[in-house]
Amino acid sequence: MKLFSNITKTLNRSVGIDLGSANTRIWVQDKGLLLNEPTLIAIDQTNNKVVAVGKQAASMRGRAGSSIKIFSPVQAPKFTDEQLLKAMLKLFLAEVSNQVYFFSPTILVSLSGSFYPSMKQVLTKVLVELGAGEVILIDQALAGAIGAGVPMTDSSGSFVLQMGAGVVEVAGLSLGKVVDYAHSNAGGFLLNEEIIYWFLTKHKIKISEDIAGKVLQEAGTLATDEKRSIKIVGVDTKTGEPVEKIIFANQLIEVLASFGEGYLKLVKRMLATASPDLTIDILDKGLLLSGGLANLHGLEEYLTEGLKLPVFLTDEPDLMVIKGVGVVLEHLDEFKQSLVY
Repeated sequence: MKLFSNITKTLNRSVGIDLGSANTRIWVQDKGLLLNEPTLIAIDQTNNKVVAVGKQAASMRGRAGSSIKIFSPVQAPKFTDEQLLKAMLKLFLAEVSNQVYFFSPTILVSLSGSFYPSMKQVLTKVLVELGAGEVILIDQALAGAIGAGVPMTDSSGSFVLQMGAGVVEVAGLSLGKVVDYAHSNAGGFLLNEEIIYWFLTKHKIKISEDIAGKVLQEAGTLATDEKRSIKIVGVDTKTGEPVEKIIFANQLIEVLASFGEGYLKLVKRMLATASPDLTIDILDKGLLLSGGLANLHGLEEYLTEGLKLPVFLTDEPDLMVIKGVGVVLEHLDEFKQSLVY
């Protein structure tokens, strides 16, 4: 009897997906994180066939011929193309199924709380068509808090700033549910666009999205006394020739400062609408940072000073959501009350 029980458990493994605008991560029950790839798909427009997904698609950006186009089908608060979303998820799930077998699994998906209800229905439909036995959705802010070890079973409130590539979200949590929520589109993608525009207007240099991301990571800061720097290679807009440029952190402050101010306003806006009891908990426990953009240098100190409350940055904030998804998968029945269907 135990043998058949183990076989059933293996076949019925649940699968977790953190579906972000920048990255898709897949966690399998009892196995952990098995996939971490850019949320990208490359299509040959001459025949509409999929050429690559994930890292392979990302490596083609700016290098493939004109017939190959790179798409990002997840753009909160919507999916840009249902068929491309389905094709990408099909290949990602196939890659995972090559490592571990599962049949008609329950799939738990963490998704930005900003997504329209109609888009959540689209995602559920796509995953059922791909073989899911059940689809459950959870807010990324809630999953991030769970991944950071925030207790979800008592009535005291928690406060999370979920900082993604497409959306930045602030959420008040209590009893495992999102009770207060606000969001902004000023995520990592928009920051990269501003950096590209800054290079173009200030230095007459054209840079790629990848270079902008490296500039943000290595020289971006909200600390005014920081002396970090990066050497970049771009294209001189006047001559069309390659050009090198060293950029210092203090030069980028003018770009990043407005984003920092926006994050402060977002948090304060939600605080203004929170219940008195939740506000007391927030002032006592502080603000938790989650998501890849939370790694922005100086952000923790900047928010602490601006909000006058404790701010905490966990290790690997970019993995907090998928870790939370993993925790929920192991205790699915206990957490269903906190899930958004």
